[in-house]
Amino acid sequence: MDTLFLLAALLVSPAPDASGACPPVSSLPFLVCEATPHGWFYADSAQAAREAADEGAATAAAFQRYLGRAAPAGATVLSARFPMERQEVFASQHALPYLRAWIPAEAKAAMIEESLRRSMPHLSDEQVGAIVQRAHQSSGDILRHELGHSVYRAVFWPRHNPDDGHYATPAPDWLDEASAILMEPETMLADRRAQFRQWLHETPEQVSPPSVFLSRPHPFATAEQRARLAVRSGGQAANGTVAAVVSGDGAKAQAAFYLQSLAMADFLIECSGRQDLLGEISQALADGMGFDAWLTANGLRHQLGANVKELDRNWSAWVNAQREAPAQ
Repeated sequence: MDTLFLLAALLVSPAPDASGACPPVSSLPFLVCEATPHGWFYADSAQAAREAADEGAATAAAFQRYLGRAAPAGATVLSARFPMERQEVFASQHALPYLRAWIPAEAKAAMIEESLRRSMPHLSDEQVGAIVQRAHQSSGDILRHELGHSVYRAVFWPRHNPDDGHYATPAPDWLDEASAILMEPETMLADRRAQFRQWLHETPEQVSPPSVFLSRPHPFATAEQRARLAVRSGGQAANGTVAAVVSGDGAKAQAAFYLQSLAMADFLIECSGRQDLLGEISQALADGMGFDAWLTANGLRHQLGANVKELDRNWSAWVNAQREAPAQ
């Protein structure tokens, strides 16, 4: 998401039996649910629940491909009216490895419009409508990204406390973000990769080597940064989802972080020939090994180099090849 910053409540615990009927959500009796091997998907209508279930299946397939692990079955609830305290109760009752509370397209559009009008009052009705429409069209893409964050945490950091000060998990922010970005549809990934190549042509000096980028925090890493953004833009649903518009330098920093996070993942995958290499790295970090130590132990066999200096050199060669590649 380049101009839209959405935060959702996420809960982690241990796995529902999704083979049978979905349990009712007592505080939201009107919701329809689709039970699948990938979890329970609740929404206002059967069609919306089915579409969310399709996104869940696509996320599970991509997670297996890029992280080398099976995605556990959790619950996804598309309702702005699911109070955070009820989420905790529901997750605990059903031993959910994760619960992703999200918002339906209509509620999201209303929150985005409110945020735009509050933070950018100079925009015309036509400009506001165009931004809201683009966000509406990317609704499924965003859900897959957010489900990626949920599954990543449940698989590699199941005992992580969401309030411990980390942006998402104890993983480096680039790795956490890359793991979610890779869940997005191929068309969206292709667009991000094209933007990265354009960035290389226009401002290559802004692209950082691994020795710098791998420890870089997410532009909105701290709770204070996210809180300031939410207060400025307004709009928080009962389920904890915040819609805020990111513009100016903030939008550029966020876009750059996302693009290079994906590029770093592509570089590691292509050099190693291992499509699921991020899973190996994530497991090593979750087990307490630092990235430098992992690189020393495994970098040579993955064609990455035995230390960060060699990794920088290989990154530079990869970036030059990307710059010289013909436009897609």
